[in-house]
Amino acid sequence: MKRFKLLLLTLLISVSTIIYAEGSKKIYDLNSLSAEIEHILRDANQNLEEGHSITVFFSVSEDKSIQYLSIAAEKPEICNLLRKKLQFQKLDGIKWREGMIYELSITGRSPVACLNH
Repeated sequence: MKRFKLLLLTLLISVSTIIYAEGSKKIYDLNSLSAEIEHILRDANQNLEEGHSITVFFSVSEDKSIQYLSIAAEKPEICNLLRKKLQFQKLDGIKWREGMIYELSITGRSPVACLNH
């Protein structure tokens, strides 16, 4: 019986870890979007240097995905990378409002705008 309880506890911890890891990929608010952007940059070996900034402007469509996207950053390659990764990204939660324009800035200095064409 003791082994069964230990096995059950191990299984429960494993399942909860998987559920927690899957849940972290969802974007619920601007803080989670900020974390997602940092993760994208880290994965692409594009570190945001100290004192540099990224500003993201976007609107949300009816199906809770990023619709319009404009990114301002000092490096054009960061603009292009984030545009590819974030365009049409699904958003979760009830905080997002359709048609509203959101602005997210990560650290701060005056960036050069990279607009969609």
